[in-house]
Amino acid sequence: MTKGDAYKNLYTYLRESQKIEVVLTFEEIEKIIKRKLPNSAQTHSEAWWSNNYDHSQAISWMDAGYNTDMVSDTNKEKKIIFIKQLED
Repeated sequence: MTKGDAYKNLYTYLRESQKIEVVLTFEEIEKIIKRKLPNSAQTHSEAWWSNNYDHSQAISWMDAGYNTDMVSDTNKEKKIIFIKQLED
């Protein structure tokens, strides 16, 4: 499996979105990716949801043109905010 393939459905979902801000609960993301998020998505949310190409899951949203925002609130809220990156 190519790095990030587990999250290709999230990539597609975000890529097709016309929204500047996309807010998804963990449950909604699990439905999109058709699997459970790993425990680290909650226990290490700052690192797991960071905008870092070294993390396979981040490839999905970054390649779709989004960055995560408000990551510090992710675990408490059980949701994540994706913000569309404006092209130069």
